[in-house]
Amino acid sequence: MSVGGSFTDCYSPLCSQSGREYTPTDTSDNGKKKKVRKDMDELKKEVTMEDHKLSLDELSRKYGTDLTRGLTSSRAAEILAMEGPNALTPPPTIPEWVKFCRQLFGGFSILLWIGALLCFLAYSIQAVMEEEPANDN
Repeated sequence: MSVGGSFTDCYSPLCSQSGREYTPTDTSDNGKKKKVRKDMDELKKEVTMEDHKLSLDELSRKYGTDLTRGLTSSRAAEILAMEGPNALTPPPTIPEWVKFCRQLFGGFSILLWIGALLCFLAYSIQAVMEEEPANDN
């Protein structure tokens, strides 16, 4: 503020009166973020399927099957050996002991543990200081 009472200095980082201009800088770790973003973009790519545009004869030749009888036993066994069984993989599960420890020591229960330790500490101090400590703690 100047002597006359008007504001002549600009304290905003965007103000050009101070002779400095604000330019944001990128302080993040771009190497890791770009790699993660690239991997996510790779996963998000759509699968191009053109099977619906093929005629029935072309489709049966592409997949090596007969449209009236289906796959032969040998072709089914070959596909099973090559691709594996047609089953969903189960999602990863969290071990039960980890779930138990999260419940025992997470969130509000840690405050209860701290309170219990403080009560035990207070009773221990009282038991050492007095000959007959009160049993109401």
